[in-house]
Amino acid sequence: RKADWARDVEITVRAFEKGCAAEQLVDERKQTFSFASAGRQEWLLEDLHTADEDGDGFVSPGGPMNRGTDCNDLRATAFPGALELCNGLDDNCDGRMETGVANRVWYLDKDRDGFGR
Repeated sequence: RKADWARDVEITVRAFEKGCAAEQLVDERKQTFSFASAGRQEWLLEDLHTADEDGDGFVSPGGPMNRGTDCNDLRATAFPGALELCNGLDDNCDGRMETGVANRVWYLDKDRDGFGR
C-alpha cells in the first residue's frame, strides 16, 4: 500500500449470460472492506445467481436483479435466439410455440423416384 492510498477496498463480482455486455449482466455483488487495522477480511458469496442447470450459457430469471433470460433451464435447446423446432415447445424464449416454423405436408417416396404419391 502506498502512503496516499485509502484504507478501504471495494470488490465487485458480476455474473453475465454469454458475454460481458451490460444487458447480459444477471447478478452483481459489491463489498467494501476497511483495512483501518491490520487483519484478514473474508467475503462468502453464497447467493450469487449464476445457476445454469442445462449448460447452455443462459440462466433462468431470478436472483436480486431478476435478469436471466432462459425460459427453460432444464432444456439446453431452449434459450433466447435458439432455432424454433416443431415440437410443441417454446425453444427460442419468445413466449410462443412454433414461431417461424413452416408446416408442410410431406409424402413418402417409396419407389425413390424423387416424387411422393
